Amino acid sequence: DQAGISNIPWDKYTHIVTGYPVLFPNGSVVCNHNDTKTQTIVKLAHENNRVVQWHSAVDVIKAVFNNSAGEYRDNFVNSLSGAMDECNIDGIEFDFEWNYQFLDKIGIVLPKYANMYTDFLADVKSHIPNRIVSADIGVWGCCDPADGYPLGVLPWVNVTKFNAGAFDFVNAMSYHRPKTLNIERWVEDAFFMEKIWEFNLSKVNLGVPYFSVNSSYFKINSEPTWANYSHYCPNMPEEQNTCNGITFVGQELNYAIGYSAVELGFGGVFPWTINYDSFENNNTLINYLYSGIINSIDSISLLNTTESIN
Repeated sequence: DQAGISNIPWDKYTHIVTGYPVLFPNGSVVCNHNDTKTQTIVKLAHENNRVVQWHSAVDVIKAVFNNSAGEYRDNFVNSLSGAMDECNIDGIEFDFEWNYQFLDKIGIVLPKYANMYTDFLADVKSHIPNRIVSADIGVWGCCDPADGYPLGVLPWVNVTKFNAGAFDFVNAMSYHRPKTLNIERWVEDAFFMEKIWEFNLSKVNLGVPYFSVNSSYFKINSEPTWANYSHYCPNMPEEQNTCNGITFVGQELNYAIGYSAVELGFGGVFPWTINYDSFENNNTLINYLYSGIINSIDSISLLNTTESIN
């Protein structure tokens, strides 16, 4: 909300995703002048030399997979640049989580569909070449009921086309929530994304969940956020990952993820999401994630300096 905007630590975030364009039934989009929250964020972000991306708004299934909806897709891509100019928006993010066919509902995205989706993102990019186009994607995983896509064994985009510059970057939804949290789950994501799927990790942001999941079998019942649970555990110990019986990625683990993201070669991190973090009770998470990144960068810089001297 408007009050929460004052909590945004601009020194720790480079990109903020907020707001939507107004989408018409024919696929065309225009600037939403009634979205005062996004207007405020854009003003503050640009004052701090930061980037603001829209959520996409468009019906991706209709735009990508409906052969009779070519006009809908054309209207979207052709109107997007003007809408972004009018609202002073720097990019657009696609959080398309499939539900197109049965297999992709459980994480298996067939290469045919991943290729079609990638071509759509490339089409969007070609219409806004000086702006950012990104996509949120699933990570490799099998059989964990706490993961939303328990059979995520294939990448959601065409990796070859992505690496070649079809669009700008992807955010890996590494939203791990096992009872015993440790950095190995995120290290596994790096291995599968780089060695098995062959992503260029410098164009991938590693995800960190600032929410948890109450699930039974493969059904997600609720997703409590750290912002809403933090008050149960004021001044929570840095090493602790459980609050009021719910597992969260705690402060120490945030630090470890940030540090490892740099070591592993990721382009950045992707905490989901800023308004899920707590800015009360001495329980803020982003400070630890950021410190891990900075200290890892400093460590690498020191190593490089030492090597150059030797």
